Amino acid sequence: MNVNSNVMDLEARKYQFIQELFKIDKEQVMTALERVLKREKEESQEISTAHKKELDSRLKSYKNNPGDVLDWEDVKADW
Repeated sequence: MNVNSNVMDLEARKYQFIQELFKIDKEQVMTALERVLKREKEESQEISTAHKKELDSRLKSYKNNPGDVLDWEDVKADW
């Protein structure tokens, strides 16, 4: 099977799926499908380079000074 037939099969499956969506009349089925799509979208999102650098910096800081942390109760009290 070549790449073009795989793409066409996927496109045909998408079209067929969309047609089936129009037939759904149960709220819980739609909710479940939306949940699956949301999870897929969240799992496929990438962390930006800037965020990766910030996370790496914070992890390095913690590894170098594991005792230099704030107690959550103290933080909440200050707010």
